[in-house]
Amino acid sequence: MSGRLEPIRWINVHHPAYAAALSGDEQFVAVGSEQGVSIFDVTGRRLLSYPEGTAVPVHQLAAPDEWDQLYVASRSGRLVHVALERRDLMEEEKDEGGTFRFHPHPTLLYQSENDIHSLSLSGDGRLIAVGHLSPGLAVLDADPQSDERIIWRRHRDDRTATQGQTWAAALDTEGETLYVGSAGSGTNQLAALDAADSTPRGHHRLDPGVRVIAVVALPGGGLAAVLVKDVYTVSLVAYDAGIKEQLWERTCDQPVTAIVADRERPVLVVGLGYEGKLRVFSAENGQELASDLTLKSVINGLAIAQGRTIAAAAQDGQLVLLRYLPEEEFYL
Repeated sequence: MSGRLEPIRWINVHHPAYAAALSGDEQFVAVGSEQGVSIFDVTGRRLLSYPEGTAVPVHQLAAPDEWDQLYVASRSGRLVHVALERRDLMEEEKDEGGTFRFHPHPTLLYQSENDIHSLSLSGDGRLIAVGHLSPGLAVLDADPQSDERIIWRRHRDDRTATQGQTWAAALDTEGETLYVGSAGSGTNQLAALDAADSTPRGHHRLDPGVRVIAVVALPGGGLAAVLVKDVYTVSLVAYDAGIKEQLWERTCDQPVTAIVADRERPVLVVGLGYEGKLRVFSAENGQELASDLTLKSVINGLAIAQGRTIAAAAQDGQLVLLRYLPEEEFYL
């Protein structure tokens, strides 16, 4: 272990928080909560609340580095594209500080009633993948103006149900490969699919009874998966791009509640247990880089930017911004 984690801001969103997203320049953070979506700057100033006037529990968020749009998935199964317009404030509106706010322009992109489990935006921003709670997977065109939003879908409503259910899904940086794994029974495998048409590119059969709780695509190719056999046996395992070779494995002493990988740097962040422990691993070899900062509440969602700024969405209604400091930065 060669680095450390330092909290830099605690933001109270007053409701259980489930998901987070960070801008590529580390200046803005979005949080999905029991009430909806809020955007803050790094000082904790609120720049957007969406939707206003009604509560919409938001469990999944995705955003490109440019921070001109958000993809918002609600518990009810609606996936909404929210274009973000930056509006300067009038003088009488500047009492709370700051000079601008974001104004939302929402478009319904996809809907599957009470049935969105995971969400993944490709690194190039072209595609968005949906893992369903029911036996289903889908890949969508991320452009809300596209005439054909659904690129492909397997779902029980179309009589094309998958064998597994409660799907974890992750698109790679180039939007070429979709990695998937099921937390349901009857599959016991990880798979790599062609994102364009769902053609299998590789698979790895797991031991009987092993469930896939989460998958993340790693920079440079490959994936990391959270594998669970029982409540006491949790592993974090990395594979190559074709899921033919296991690269490394780490055993976790507590349930993994959230995981995120940086898009460009080999940094993997994991939230564990009911007390909200954070650990940082090398995506290249699984080495533990920093560990055991405790947020005192279950971490439901994580985001990372530039391999160093981390956002954690917690069950107690806190959005926590942190900085990962590698050993070489201690004395800068």
